[in-house]
Amino acid sequence: MPDDIEPGQDDPGSVERESQSGPEESRQLGLMQRMVDLSVQRTELAEQRTRMAEHRTREAERRTRLAEQRTEMAADRSEMSAERSYMNAERTLSVWIRTALAVMVVGIAVDRFGLFLVQNHGERARDGSASDMVGAGLVALGVLIAVVPSVRFGLYARVYRRTHKLPHHHGPFMAPAFAVLVALFGVVLLVFLLVAP
Repeated sequence: MPDDIEPGQDDPGSVERESQSGPEESRQLGLMQRMVDLSVQRTELAEQRTRMAEHRTREAERRTRLAEQRTEMAADRSEMSAERSYMNAERTLSVWIRTALAVMVVGIAVDRFGLFLVQNHGERARDGSASDMVGAGLVALGVLIAVVPSVRFGLYARVYRRTHKLPHHHGPFMAPAFAVLVALFGVVLLVFLLVAP
């Protein structure tokens, strides 16, 4: 302390130094406070970003679950559609078998109608008559109608079994076996019509 300053009085130089350092310190304190506030804001923003990222993750997981459910539903629908297609093919085969039987019956009727005409008009020979040939042709056509769709269904069933499970109680051999039996019946009938007088 200088000699000319009494105790209890402030040193004018120190007051001047304090007044000069006061604004600088307050500016530094303000900057530090501002930095602390910015750090707090950054922390809050980081927490918000973390919460948003967690929310996005949950939403993505929910969307993934929904996509998996849609995929399962699409697979179920695809399997059900394949089963319907298989059963439609079976129904189509049964329609062709009925058609084959109907054609064979018409062939028998045409052949018997020729025999009826022979008996009523007293004609002697019926060999080579038109009704015999038309009747035999219709029975042969019935055999062909029974065989071709059954072969096609057998091929379809083989391809179907590679990618799908067969519907319950719908074996691949039952319908074609019935078609083959109808075709054998037609062959026997055809032989009978051609050989029998």
